[in-house]
Amino acid sequence: MAKSQNPVTPTWGDLLNPDDTTLGRLRSGGPGSTRLVLCGGGRDAVVISPLQRGLAALDALELPVEDGYSVLADHSRQELIVVVDDGWAHLWEDTPGVRVLSIGSWLLMPSPGGEGAFAARWLSRPARDLPSLWPKGEPALGLMSARIDPRQLLDALDAIDRPVTASATTS
Repeated sequence: MAKSQNPVTPTWGDLLNPDDTTLGRLRSGGPGSTRLVLCGGGRDAVVISPLQRGLAALDALELPVEDGYSVLADHSRQELIVVVDDGWAHLWEDTPGVRVLSIGSWLLMPSPGGEGAFAARWLSRPARDLPSLWPKGEPALGLMSARIDPRQLLDALDAIDRPVTASATTS
């Protein structure tokens, strides 16, 4: 049987469960594989649970799975973390399963150059290399890319959360 010449385009949902090799690396990442990063400086982190729901919202936005979006997974808590422009925390106030980490909050994220750990793994790295974002070694979200519009993300979550109702058929 011939192999298809068309590569399969991955979806965000495909990232829900890491393969065994990746899972082994994430579980044995060690103490230097992650670090705490101060939120604020023009960026917030939107935390969506469960992880599968957040990934479904990214798929609904039809965003390609590629670097540049600043998206993390916390597999231990089953949460998706999306870095967005600040100033939109009010959008999420009445959204169940969502919290916003803003100025003064701390976020666990992979150390520069690394994949991370089970509790903080890049699904889409920032558009620029992390060491160039933190020239003085003081990690902060402020210079990180935020390519996902929080309003569109909220709309995608609302669409996913909306119950599907069967339309009445007329005879």
